Amino acid sequence: MTCPSNAKNLVELLDLPDEIILAIMNKIKPRPILLYSMIGIKNIRLEQLALEQCHSIDLTSDCFDSSYEMFIYEFISFTLPYIFNYIKSLTIDIVHVQHLNYIQKTIYDENYLNNLKHLKIMAGRLHCDIGGPFRAGFYDVNMVRRYPLFSDIPQPFYISGGLIEPLLSFYHSPTMSSIISFEFDPVLLFNPPTDKQYFFPQSHNLTHISITLCLFNDCVHLLNQIGAQLHSFDVSIMRVRLYQRSNLSKISLICCPKLKELKMKIYQNIFEYEQCIIPLLQRLSNVEHLTLLLAIDVNENGPNHFIDGSDLQRDIIPYMSNLFQFDFHIRSILKNADHIELDKIRQSFIQYKQSIDCTIDYFNNQYSQCQIYSLPFIGTRLDFISNRFPLFNVENRFSNVTMLILFDDIKPFEHVFFQRVARTLLRLKVLEVVNLLEQEEKNSATNNSIEFRHLTTLILHDIHADYVEQLLCRTYLPCLIELVIHNDLLLTIINQNQQQVKDNCSKVETLITVEPWYYLTEAM
Repeated sequence: MTCPSNAKNLVELLDLPDEIILAIMNKIKPRPILLYSMIGIKNIRLEQLALEQCHSIDLTSDCFDSSYEMFIYEFISFTLPYIFNYIKSLTIDIVHVQHLNYIQKTIYDENYLNNLKHLKIMAGRLHCDIGGPFRAGFYDVNMVRRYPLFSDIPQPFYISGGLIEPLLSFYHSPTMSSIISFEFDPVLLFNPPTDKQYFFPQSHNLTHISITLCLFNDCVHLLNQIGAQLHSFDVSIMRVRLYQRSNLSKISLICCPKLKELKMKIYQNIFEYEQCIIPLLQRLSNVEHLTLLLAIDVNENGPNHFIDGSDLQRDIIPYMSNLFQFDFHIRSILKNADHIELDKIRQSFIQYKQSIDCTIDYFNNQYSQCQIYSLPFIGTRLDFISNRFPLFNVENRFSNVTMLILFDDIKPFEHVFFQRVARTLLRLKVLEVVNLLEQEEKNSATNNSIEFRHLTTLILHDIHADYVEQLLCRTYLPCLIELVIHNDLLLTIINQNQQQVKDNCSKVETLITVEPWYYLTEAM
C-alpha cells in the first residue's frame, strides 16, 4: 500500500452498468482508498458494490509520512465501523493494533469483526512510534567467539513496552474467537505469556499459526495449551537450550491429533537436539507435510557425528506414519571431525524417494560442517558458506536465498566471487562476511561492476579491510539501510571520503559499530 491519494469520483459513473463500475473500482489501488472514498457517501448502490470488496483488507504500507498515518487513523475510525462485519481477512501493522482496540471499545458492538478468519500482524518499519527505526540486531559476542560457526543474525525484534499492552488486550478480546489463521511477522518476537497464562485465551477456533518464539520452552508451552486444535504450525525458535530438566516431561504431554503441517526454523545452533527436538517431533505423529530448517551443534549433548539420512530415518520418519512430504535443510557442526567422504553421506539417503544433496566443509579453526538438503532447495538462508560451497551450480538451485553468511579461514573471497554472488542471488537482502584473509587478486577489481540491488543489511564484523573496500567502495548498494561494521574500519573509510561510500550509505538508518559497540543515531 502506498500513501493515500484522491480516488476517482465514482458518483459520476452511476449511469454505467455494475460490471463497468466494478472494473473501474478494481483499478483503484490500494483497496482501502477505494473503500474510504465510497463508504458513507449515502448512495446505496455504490456502497453495496464497495462492501462486496471488503472481504480482504490490507492496511500495511511502505509509506510512513504523516498523511499515511492520518489516512489509517481515519479509515479505522470512520470506515471500519461500517464494514467490520464484511471483513474476513485483515493485514495490519503492529503500531495500528491499538486503533482496533479503541474502535472495539467505542462502538459497543458484540459482533465487531466477528467474521474475521485470517489475521496477519506485520512489523512495518516502526519509526518514531517506538523511539526510532529498528536496529540491525545484536551479536552475542562471547557465544560467537566460543562457537566459531554460531549464527546470531538477524535477531528478531523484541516488542517495546508501549506496544505490548495493546497486543495483549487484542489477544484477549472476543475478536480472536472467530480467527482460524494467525500470522505474526517473523521479524517480530512474540511475547509469550507466563506458565499460568494462555497464549490465545479467546482463540477456540484457531487452527493455523505462524509465529517466532524466543525459547524452545515457549514452543512446548504453546503446544501444550492449544496443540490439540492446530492443523498447521509454522514456528521459528531463537534458542534451544534445556534450562530445566523438568521441562522434558512437558514434551510428553503434547498432543496434536489434527496437526497435518509443521514448519520449524531454528538457525541458531541447537545444543540439545536429541534431548529437545527429537522428542518433540516424535510426539507429532499425524504430520503429513514436514519442513525442517535447523542448525545442530553435535558436540554438546549430541550424536558426535554429522546428521545424515540414517538419523532422519531412525529418529523422525518412523514416528510420522502419515508423512507425505519431507523438506529439509539441516546444517550440523562438529569440532575436530574426522574426514568423511561426501559419498558416504549421500549413501545414507539411498532409500529416499526424493532428490537430496549435501556438502561438507572443513575449516582451519578445527570446526567443520555438513549441510544436507532436499531438492528443490526450500530455504531462503545459507550460513557459513565458503569458497568451496557449490553456490554457483548450473541449476541455480539457491536462487531464492535472501540471507547469506560468508565464512572462510582458508581462502579469501575475491572480487570475482562477489560478482558471481550478485549474479546468482538476485533476491539477496542480508549479507554478512566473516573473513580475515587479505584478497590476493586486487588488480582484477578495477571498476564498480557489482550491484546488490536488493541488499538492505550488510554486516562486516570479523573481516580484513579489503572487504570494506570491496563492498562499500567498489559495489553498488542502492537499498542499504542497515550497516554493522568494525569501528576502526568505519573510521578508515570515512577518512577516505569516497563518493561511492557516500552513495551507498546515503539511506542508512541504522549503524552499529563493533568493538567497542556504539549505536549511532545519524547515518554517514
